[in-house]
Amino acid sequence: MKKYVGVRLSDGPLVSVVDRDTKLASSLDPGLRYVNHSPTGFEWGYGGSGPAQLAFAILLDHFGNPEVARAFHQDFKWYVIARLQSAQWELLEEDVERSIDAIRLGLQPAKEGSAWQSST
Repeated sequence: MKKYVGVRLSDGPLVSVVDRDTKLASSLDPGLRYVNHSPTGFEWGYGGSGPAQLAFAILLDHFGNPEVARAFHQDFKWYVIARLQSAQWELLEEDVERSIDAIRLGLQPAKEGSAWQSST
């Protein structure tokens, strides 16, 4: 099982994929060869190009399929990434699945403008 971890450092955002069993971490591949919203990097907490790239990258890593990631990343950006309001956050694989299930069902976040709540 994996989790996605983001942190804002002095030189910019860093997003890692962490194996929850081994605790090994690697940088999240932005997937620029498929979608190039933000060649300058990831961001979160609003609905711009950096958050769109992060949403695509998480879904690409999670599903392993660029077409599936492309189909859902804009909705995932608004449902989750734009609502990450802190300088550091974690998303579990279960959070990604739960969010995609909700998007498929057409569900809206609990409260407009509300911060994302991880299941951790």
